[in-house]
Parts: sequence; structure tokens; C-alpha cells
Amino acid sequence: MIMVNQSGTYTTFQAPSTLQNASNTTIMSDDRDDNLAKVQIAILAILFVCATLSNFLILFVLLKRRKHNALMHTFMINLCIADLVVAFFQVLPQLVWVVTDRFRGPDILCRLIKYLQVVGMFASSYMIVAMTFDRHQAICRPMLTYKKGVARWNVPVFVAWGASLVLSIPQIFIFSKTKLPTGTYECYGDFIEPWGTKAYITWMTTAVFVLPTLVIATCQVLIFKEIHDSIYLKSERITAMLKKKTQLVNGKDSQKSEVTTAMTKTIRMTMVIVLVYVVCWAPFFLIQMWSVWDPNAETERPVFVILMMLASLNSCTNPWIYTTFSSSVSNDLQQMFCCVRRGLRKNSIPEESCFTGTSTVPKDSLY
Repeated sequence: MIMVNQSGTYTTFQAPSTLQNASNTTIMSDDRDDNLAKVQIAILAILFVCATLSNFLILFVLLKRRKHNALMHTFMINLCIADLVVAFFQVLPQLVWVVTDRFRGPDILCRLIKYLQVVGMFASSYMIVAMTFDRHQAICRPMLTYKKGVARWNVPVFVAWGASLVLSIPQIFIFSKTKLPTGTYECYGDFIEPWGTKAYITWMTTAVFVLPTLVIATCQVLIFKEIHDSIYLKSERITAMLKKKTQLVNGKDSQKSEVTTAMTKTIRMTMVIVLVYVVCWAPFFLIQMWSVWDPNAETERPVFVILMMLASLNSCTNPWIYTTFSSSVSNDLQQMFCCVRRGLRKNSIPEESCFTGTSTVPKDSLY
């Protein structure tokens, strides 16, 4: 969805018909702000390295612990994969385009990159939705979740990936390698003007950002309401039951709203991931909407260019947020770094404490 034009600034699209009628725009010029380009290269390089290393590292630790079948681990594995797609097919192509000043690959590469760019955006967003929905089901409908068994994660994860792959298909037909009036070629989207670009950006903003945010917010409100009822109203229900001298305990009522420490931790973790997602991506989508709905928008200013690049920072933060809230993952990382440090020392024998003993980890700490 993102591309870099010849001036080194970010834009989401540029139809050939628009180029032909805009001979004075920056995209028609071979001049670009070299200082801004250097800043872009530095930021994108840092983002790519951080996103790649952090997600690969956490993914490695999570895959080592997959035998424990922890549900949140499964969601985070898929979120790490989605963030790696963002790193390799969104951040890296941006970096290459800034360095080369224009798209250098064939038409099929243009279409493939544009497709995978949006797949990463959809997958990262929808995986957070899947995580939040799963927490809602576990808290608000515990008996239904229990009946589904350990394989219940398959549905939301598969739906998230399936929707991402399908909804990104239009990218293949919208974008192509196009010859510009200057004689050079770029990877551009062809839209029906004047409404095509507005419809495209509005749809992407709605599908990737607005609707997922609304679904997540709804689930979180229902979760907090259920927790409130569990904490503050549970004692009143117990008192009422004692007054009636009820001997039978309804299995559903006794199991419903039982919030363990591990579950509470995953709820807090999900909320932090959602807040960071909104903070990182909100400026990007706001600037995109401004650029298409306001004909006088000056969205190619350096401050806006940098803000849009920082949207990919979300792919760097997700694995470390999970590590912060997961005692098992953080412990494994500490032990792994311990072994690495000791292994680098000459003539040193790694101590037994350096090796992981995941089989002794309590069930609640698997989150």
C-alpha cells in the first residue's frame, strides 16, 4: 500500500492520468530532498533490523515451547509471522525504493510486493482481533470455550489469515509497473478518478483500522464488564444463595467468571497491544485520509513522511510486549542469553542453570 516516489516521499498511489495532468508535482521531478532521504533510510533500516530480530527471536522461543500447547503462544506465533511479513514485504521494499529512488523490479514483483504489503497489514490487525475475541470467549463464555477443547484456536487464527489473503487480492489488479511521462517506470496504482483513490483509501482505512478497532473495543468492554461482575457482584450472589439455603451448585455459574491470574495477565497484555497498535497506525491512516479528501493537503512534508514510516514500529513492539507479560517467555530468553554469554567465554563450562527446564513451569505461567 505504501510506495516511495521519485522525490523520496511517501505516497499510497498515483494514477497515470493524474501524472499526465500534473507536470509541476514533485513526483514528476527528479529532485528530492537528500537529507530527508537519509533520515528515511536510517529510520527504515532500524525498523527492519528491530522488527526482524525481535520477531525471529520471540518466534524461536515460542516454537521451542509449542509442546505446552499454550493458547496465547499460538496467537503470538502467528502475530510474529504477520509482523515478519510486514518487515520483509513492507519495510524492506520501502527501504530499497528510497535507496534506488524508484522501483527497479519487473511487473510481477511490483504486484507481488503490493499484495504482500497489504497481507501483512491485514494479518497483523486481524490477529489482534482474533486474540481479543478469544479472550472474550474465555471470560464471557467459559463453558462454551471448554466444550470446544484445545483446538478452538484454529478457527480465529485461520479466519484471520484467510481474510487477510483474500481481501488483499485486489492489490494484484490495481498496481502494476507503469511508464511515467518522464520515461521512467514506477510501481503505481491505476484508479478511476476522481472517486477511485478516495474509495480505495477509505476502504483500506475502514477494513484494516476502523472496523478491527471497533470490534476490539467492543470485546474489551464486554470483558471488563464481566470481570467487574465477577469481582463486585460475586459476593452478593453467594450471600443470596446462602440465604436460600441452596444445596445444589450450578456448574455453569460456578465456573463462569472465574478469572485466573494468568488470564488477567493476558487481558492486560492484549489491551496494551491494542493501544500500541492504535497509537502507531492512527497517524498513518489519518494522513492517508487527509491526503485524498483534502485537495490542499500538504502530506509530503517531512514530519508527515516520518510519522507514516513509524507505523511499522508496531511490528517491533508486539513481541516485546508479549515478553513483558509472559513470565515463561522472558525466563527462557534470560536463560538463552545466559548460555550465549557463557558460551562466548573461553574455557568456560555452561552451568546447568543456563538450560531451560520448561517441563517444570507451572501451567498458569505458560502465558
